[in-house]
Amino acid sequence: MCKAVERSAGRVAIAARFRRTPNRLRVSRLMAGLSVAAATLVVAPEAGASKPITSYPVHHVSAVLTDVCAFPVTVEGDSPGNERDFFDENGTLTRIEVHATEQDTFSANGKSLTGEPYTFNIRILFDSSGAITHAFFAGVIEKVVLPDGSLFLAAGLVDFAAHGFPEALTAPDRGTSGNVDGLCAALSP
Repeated sequence: MCKAVERSAGRVAIAARFRRTPNRLRVSRLMAGLSVAAATLVVAPEAGASKPITSYPVHHVSAVLTDVCAFPVTVEGDSPGNERDFFDENGTLTRIEVHATEQDTFSANGKSLTGEPYTFNIRILFDSSGAITHAFFAGVIEKVVLPDGSLFLAAGLVDFAAHGFPEALTAPDRGTSGNVDGLCAALSP
């Protein structure tokens, strides 16, 4: 077995553990980067290579959010994009960069709201042992035009590592998250 394949086993375990975190509002996009990374790591370059590996994943998001509204909200969506995996001179994964566009549908109490397509970037950084040190998400987190014409919009920068790797968050670390009450009112019974 080549060294690149042996090294990838630990990263696959990290990615699997990352995906099992609890649901919160959005940003399952990190799973897009990690799930495809697990598949592409098997073909990691041999030692001495530093050219990034590019792939074009489409990640399907499916989550039940229990801490946004007073009732559960289901989110479904797809996020096609591109991913680049970067390696050091030893063939060790050092970072993953994802650029994608996503569109989601929120459903609850027999009602549905389909959001506008939005674009975002993710940068996942690894230490020399393969552990994730930062998982930065930058861009629009969610954008939904509500029935009354107002807008639910969350955008900014989030470091998921600083939050213990939740699957989703309602607000960025820096930026804005507005009109959660409007989103919940539009989906209420």
